[in-house]
Amino acid sequence: MPTVCCFPGGVNVWSITPEERGKHDKQFDTLAPILGYVSGEQARKFFLQSGLPASVLADIWNLADMDGDGKMDRLEFSIAMKLIKLKLQGRNLPSALPIIMKQLPASNSGSSFPSSARFGMGSMPNLSVNLPSMSTMSTMPILTPIQANNTMRPMQPLLPTPMSLSLIHTFGNSGLCNGSISLSNSSSTTSLASNSPKTGTNDWAVPQASRLKYRQQFNTLDKLMSGYLSGPQVRNALMASNLTQTQLATIWSLADVNKDGQLLADEFILAMHLVDMAKTGHPLPLTLPQDLVPPSLRGGSKPSELVNGTSPSVTPSLIDIMETEATQKNKSSVSFEDKLKENFARGSAELEKRRLTLEQEQRKEREKRAREEKEAHERREREAREQENRRRLEEERWLERQREMERQRNEERLRELERKEAAKLEMERQRREEWECGRREELSRKREGEQEEIFQLRARKRSLELELEAGNKHKQISDCLRDAQSKRRIQKAEVDLINQKRDARIAEINTLQLEFEVDEDTVGEPGWLCGSYRGNRGWFPQIYAEKCTAASAIENAPTSHGSSLTLLARAISSWSASTEAHLKLFSCGDLISVLQQRDDWWLGQINGTQGWFPKSYVTLETKYVALYTYESPEVGDLTFVEGDVVIVTEKEGEWWRGCIGDQTGVFPSNYVRPVEPEASRLGTLAKKPEIAQAVTTAKSPMMHQLGLSPGQLIVVLAKNSTGWWLGELQARGKRRQRGWFHSSHVKLLGPSSCKSSPSPLPVCQVIAMYGYAAANKDELSFSKGQLINILDKTNSDWWKGEAGGVIGLLPTNYVKMTTESDPSQQWCADLMALDTMSPQERKRQGYIHELIQTEETYVEDLELVLEVFYRPMSESGRLTDTEMAVIFVNWRELILCNTKLLKALRVRKKTGGENMPVQLIGDLLASELAHMQPYIRFCSCQLNAAALLQNKTYNTPDFKDFLKKIATNYRCKGMPLSSFLLKPMQRITRYPLLIKNILENTPDGHADRFSLQEALDRAEELCSQVNEGVREKENSDRLEWIQSHVQCEGPIEHLVFNSLTNCLGPRKLLHSGRLSKTKSSRELWGFLFNDFLLLTHSTKPFSSEKLFSFQTSGQLKMYKAPLFLNEVLVKMPPDPSSDEPLFHVSHIDRVYTLKTETLNERTAWVQKIKAASEHFIETEKKKREKAYQARSLKTSGIGRLLVTVIEAQELKACKPNGKSNPYCELTMGAQCYTSRPISDTLSPKWNFNCQFFVNDLYQDVLCITVFEKDQFSPDDFLGRTEVPVATIKKELETKRAANRRLLLHEVPTGEVWVKLDLQLYEPIK
Repeated sequence: MPTVCCFPGGVNVWSITPEERGKHDKQFDTLAPILGYVSGEQARKFFLQSGLPASVLADIWNLADMDGDGKMDRLEFSIAMKLIKLKLQGRNLPSALPIIMKQLPASNSGSSFPSSARFGMGSMPNLSVNLPSMSTMSTMPILTPIQANNTMRPMQPLLPTPMSLSLIHTFGNSGLCNGSISLSNSSSTTSLASNSPKTGTNDWAVPQASRLKYRQQFNTLDKLMSGYLSGPQVRNALMASNLTQTQLATIWSLADVNKDGQLLADEFILAMHLVDMAKTGHPLPLTLPQDLVPPSLRGGSKPSELVNGTSPSVTPSLIDIMETEATQKNKSSVSFEDKLKENFARGSAELEKRRLTLEQEQRKEREKRAREEKEAHERREREAREQENRRRLEEERWLERQREMERQRNEERLRELERKEAAKLEMERQRREEWECGRREELSRKREGEQEEIFQLRARKRSLELELEAGNKHKQISDCLRDAQSKRRIQKAEVDLINQKRDARIAEINTLQLEFEVDEDTVGEPGWLCGSYRGNRGWFPQIYAEKCTAASAIENAPTSHGSSLTLLARAISSWSASTEAHLKLFSCGDLISVLQQRDDWWLGQINGTQGWFPKSYVTLETKYVALYTYESPEVGDLTFVEGDVVIVTEKEGEWWRGCIGDQTGVFPSNYVRPVEPEASRLGTLAKKPEIAQAVTTAKSPMMHQLGLSPGQLIVVLAKNSTGWWLGELQARGKRRQRGWFHSSHVKLLGPSSCKSSPSPLPVCQVIAMYGYAAANKDELSFSKGQLINILDKTNSDWWKGEAGGVIGLLPTNYVKMTTESDPSQQWCADLMALDTMSPQERKRQGYIHELIQTEETYVEDLELVLEVFYRPMSESGRLTDTEMAVIFVNWRELILCNTKLLKALRVRKKTGGENMPVQLIGDLLASELAHMQPYIRFCSCQLNAAALLQNKTYNTPDFKDFLKKIATNYRCKGMPLSSFLLKPMQRITRYPLLIKNILENTPDGHADRFSLQEALDRAEELCSQVNEGVREKENSDRLEWIQSHVQCEGPIEHLVFNSLTNCLGPRKLLHSGRLSKTKSSRELWGFLFNDFLLLTHSTKPFSSEKLFSFQTSGQLKMYKAPLFLNEVLVKMPPDPSSDEPLFHVSHIDRVYTLKTETLNERTAWVQKIKAASEHFIETEKKKREKAYQARSLKTSGIGRLLVTVIEAQELKACKPNGKSNPYCELTMGAQCYTSRPISDTLSPKWNFNCQFFVNDLYQDVLCITVFEKDQFSPDDFLGRTEVPVATIKKELETKRAANRRLLLHEVPTGEVWVKLDLQLYEPIK
């Protein structure tokens, strides 16, 4: 290789080398530029691959985008890539783009600088070569020529010096080493020969501007940098001229000068020049004129020498120049170095000229583009202003029309009011005349009545005078009568004293009477009997005793009023006898048989001794038997079943206190009757008492229970179904005690032997897990799932049980406790279904079952109150309608709320199947608990109801007796009305506990967990709202006053003030008072609630003292429609310091100017309205944000369900006009969508589309709920329907997606038409 001399000096790091530019151009082409530019989005994606931060890339973009047009050409793209490379190498970005980077590299369109060797010295690109000084140039060594191609004849040097064409080859092949070379957009094949004096480019007929233009187009089309274009590459450029095929063929023939079927750069420029000539109307020449032949193709050079070949590219023009210079060397004294320098200077000047021309063209193009963009921007702004002006004018015209219509409506309304006022005055006048006429008639009747009364008084006076005359005789008769009565009382006292003495003597005789045990088998002397008394045995005269019988014992027993043989008394304190007639001794808790009752002293018997004792030392214990079963959830009540024996310890009114075993409590007295004493059944055989023997030790923790030791005998007096028996302990040497004991501690003894037999009462109940066939006669056979009553569990391996009337032994490992012993399994008795579930799921289903069962019981109690209490009380007329409303408030609304909830729960349970688990329940609870606002009103008024009921009960005995009579209904289970009135409060506080139990047993990933959490939040929120309503009783009373004293019309005709708002919780009265209008000075009464402002007026004078007074009979009428606070803007007057207390309330397109009585009152109104309005707006904003977050929740699953709600038909009417404002809500787990409301229709057409992500094919349920949009209260319920996803899949397997008709449940009428399409991502196995 020839040695190359590089110019001295270092390389600038900011310069772009030709190799880098070639690489950048290739990357530029991969981005598919449009018209030579790449957009910011295309470049951004490419630049981000470098890994640099976005802020650094933004700085690089600002530096590289020199014209600031938001897009990049090839040069700007190359600059950006160079800056990215330097930044990755650790260099800092410059504050301004270096000038050297703005200069063009040595080649264009992706070609590298060494590519100029393909075209020889004559094809060097436009270079701006900064040569060193001539002294440096003169030191360059002379290079010798080499033969690069064997096919070419070597050329002899044309100069006397050793310098040859190798020098030109060296320059054309490798360029300048240390020079500064900038790349322009001009052609890369422009020959330096054109700069020579002999063959310059000035004699080419193609204009310079066209050459530059088409050179750029050539470089764009030459993507492979081959130096020529083929026919397909040129075809699109020529076809864009819209010339005929004949013209295009002629242009190709003329432009292809070397006839090689390809176009070099100059040939392409010539072809495009000919196209311009043809388009301007000039005729195409038949042969190419000499002035149109490209200078590089003139002469005898072969085409192969003009294309990128292997031989050195030396044009004939250059050879001529060198020969001419050689022949003239002797004629001129100019040295070769001077000519070379001149040649370089001329070429540099031409290159600089072309560069400046190109920059000028680009600058003009940028200015033109900027001017066009500015004009377009101004045009758009002008159009926008015109459109805004038109819109404003249209709005002003619309507002003017609205104001005109409002003015007309106001005028019509005023005329109507005047007509109503005139008619009212006329009616008032007529009423006054009628009243005066009636008053005159009443006065005349009153006068006649007074005259009649005068006549009666005169007659009475005469009769009194006659009675006065007979007064002495009457007095004498009265004295005689008093004397007779006094004598009668004295005689009665004497008789009573004699009776007392007689009874005392009888008692003494009874104490002296002895009972002997006579041995009739022993025969002695006649007249003598053998017997025993107090452990002594011997003979005694027969005449000293007589044989006792049961009948004679009863006849000889002392009797008096109130005596009973079965009357028992329990000692409440210890007693010791002071005389022989008294009962000697008993302790606290002893059971005494009362034989006789006389005033404050009773005759009793204990441990075989009798005597008198004070009745204050004991309390009666009477045995009663239950007539009905009594169950009560109240703490402190005694529950029992029909036939149980109850020991009554205290009687007070209609509720008595008693005990059964270890239970004590109160119960209704009409549920029991006294036990008929056995001794009173004369003439009947006495039943043989049952004897039981204690087998285990039992302590007596309570007063009425027996303490047992093994072996003790007990006489069984009564048996209860709970396993507690009443008996009398037969302990030798001890006093006989009566009390309760459990049957598991004893065994019954036969009538004639001491063999033990098991208790007939079942110990527990089990269910068979497997079938069993008896192998022995004493075993019990049973089948799987059969219920068995266990009678004995002594043996841990074999229990004794009863099934179907058959008693036998059964293996314990074949059975398990029933659902009664396992609360988590009460929902299902199918053991196979239970075995497939985890313990947590069984508990979850048990709590769900408990919720449904308790809800059914609660709804039955609510309906019972209407049937048993409300209707008889209303029909009896003992209470007015107002008093009935105070006691029962909105009881029917409570029934409606819980009936809808119960129906929804039943539908959900029915959807899953009977005795099958309920998969989803949280969505139902969350939906229904949001509509429980009637509880707020009921609970807040409950104190008033209880106070009125108590007052009526205490002050009206007839009403008290009436309530007790209707409470004897067996369905009431002995509970009074007051207990039922507490049930709503108890139920509402129990919802959070039930839901919390279900939630705690719901796994984290369960589809129902999110809905259950939402339901729990709503239940707790409802409880807090109820508590707040109870606390704010004053607010509730005032709302009730407004309800009864304000006549509402229009949209709030059926508004319930004491209820929930639409989104702000319970309605609250924030402020109220007298206002007046500034223009008409009309008196208004304003009521500011937390959701709207209500202005009213009164036709009669109304003072502030009458406000919220229930003794007030005056009525207020609605002045204007309510002003919702989210649409209200309150303003102070322009001059707040004015003494006139005015303020303005703006509502949509109307302004109300109101006046208060004082400045402080004005400040209060303005501040409270502002605060309430801001709270309303903020609450709605949060609600919208929450709904948006729910809609934007990204979810994935096994598929998706596309739902289109087309329309609904025959919906329930909620508005007075028979219409509704319905909208639908679609939910599936936590996913929720809501359609828009349609006004005044019962058949809305929504055409609402949404999609749900399916997580579990067999648990997900699509729920569609229709609501009525209400501004003043929570949206009303119009029906619900549910479709399991599994059902949708099954139906879609048989037919494609089609419209389906779904009936709405929990409402009397309504249906929804939907289109369902299920798309699963993968097959479900």
